[in-house]
Amino acid sequence: MGHLSNFEFLKEYDPLFFQLTHNAERIFAIDPNACLMKLRQFGEALAQDLATQVGVMRSERETQLDLLNKLRYKLDLDRTISELFHVLRTSGNDASHGFVTSYKDAMNGIRVARELAVWYHRSFGKKGDTFKPGAFILPEDPSANLRSLQTEIAKLKTLLEESEQSVEENSDLIALKQQESQQLKEFASQREEDAKTFEELYYHQEQELKSSQTEFEAKIKALTEEAQRLKREKEALQTVKQNTRKASAKIQLSEEETRQLIDKQLQDAGWITDTQLLTYQNGTRPEKGVNKAISEWPTEFDGRKGRADYVLFAGLIPIAIVEAKKENQDVSAKIPQAERYAKGFKQQVQFSSAWQQEGRSTAWPFSNGSYYQIPFVYSCNGRPYIKQYAEKSGTWFRDVRLTSNTAKALQAFHSPEGLLDKLGRSKADAEALLKQEGFGYLGLRSYQEKAITAVERALENNANQALLAMATGTGKTRTIIGLIYRFLKAERFKRILFLVDRSALGTQAHDSFTEAKLEQNQSLTQIYNVADLGD
Repeated sequence: MGHLSNFEFLKEYDPLFFQLTHNAERIFAIDPNACLMKLRQFGEALAQDLATQVGVMRSERETQLDLLNKLRYKLDLDRTISELFHVLRTSGNDASHGFVTSYKDAMNGIRVARELAVWYHRSFGKKGDTFKPGAFILPEDPSANLRSLQTEIAKLKTLLEESEQSVEENSDLIALKQQESQQLKEFASQREEDAKTFEELYYHQEQELKSSQTEFEAKIKALTEEAQRLKREKEALQTVKQNTRKASAKIQLSEEETRQLIDKQLQDAGWITDTQLLTYQNGTRPEKGVNKAISEWPTEFDGRKGRADYVLFAGLIPIAIVEAKKENQDVSAKIPQAERYAKGFKQQVQFSSAWQQEGRSTAWPFSNGSYYQIPFVYSCNGRPYIKQYAEKSGTWFRDVRLTSNTAKALQAFHSPEGLLDKLGRSKADAEALLKQEGFGYLGLRSYQEKAITAVERALENNANQALLAMATGTGKTRTIIGLIYRFLKAERFKRILFLVDRSALGTQAHDSFTEAKLEQNQSLTQIYNVADLGD
């Protein structure tokens, strides 16, 4: 309560910034929900301040997401910074609607807000990008002892189940559960006392905030009006861009902070994960029908023991390894480490049974005579994919089932359904079918058939891109319809996006998809029940 704030340096800016962040720290131990909501307000205030400085106009009903998208475009905002803004926004929204927030989530929110505050100070402060914020002051977590006890219970329960001992009659487990029950009562009682003790604190905070918020809104309005009149010159915008880029370059997220971003990315893809709580050591194990990313799973290969940062389980199927690295590390170079964990993973009886039920092999040969036990591997550092920094950003992925498959950068993790679909889709079988598939029913000209064949060969040779340059009137859309149909028929791909840059071209293309006849005199939309081009 009495310690120095992590946000002292914000005092030289608008009072609202420091009040929101410091108040979030002060009420962390009492109400983690309210803590996250105040941090969300801080993110909103910071975004509004940035908008006025670069002449971004806000409409009356514009959301925080809309404003952040505008700022990202206007400022060419670093994607990591955008991600930090979004974490505060979504965490605050969850706290507002869910009413139950863990202390861990609130502490993560304070960490993220600190990183944004430091970035802002380096962008606009007197010391610029040379500012050194000092060590992060960890708030005291009232639930730490209780969580530690619950982890002990989970570990003991897993140990008993795996050794086929009675869970209900174990005296140690009973004693631990009694301690848990007592601590829950004490924790609830303490929360009730804290709520009474800090009623006055809440009152004073709200009074301070009300006054500061009124002043802040007046300032933003005045600055917005000025921006509308002056439309800040291009040189000023370039200066801000330069400053924010310098400050962004100084951001070096710790491994713990990087894991928070990776956790969120895995959750967005449909995996249940928590790198601190859902670990092998804490007793977390795969469950039938549940898609989990379990942290720190033990492996051993060539006598070398290690722990995979995450093992992705689609139910009981261990389907992928994820190697997580610090933000500034080369991501692509860590794929071999993920592969080593994929070789050193130990298949247990329940996993092998799950593979057999799927009708799958449980091992894929490697060139030196060893075998991969898991078919897919990832390497990532939490940074969104940036083409100019391809090796140091994005989510790198490799399908190890074929030695010819190379690693490539993705925008995001696959969903559980996506990996299962990939597992059941054979590139070799599809390519064999394409070679046997004729062109007769497509009604194409010879140069169109040659264009399709060239694209198919390029993909067969693991090319990620192929460009067809065709003159006006040579049947570009008809060629692509034939290519799409062949890929879908051979099950080379599950979905294919046909993208145009103008709505009129979309309508024209949709008509072509509907009218072009394929086998049995049916169109592509009839065969695959395509509702629109987005499907």
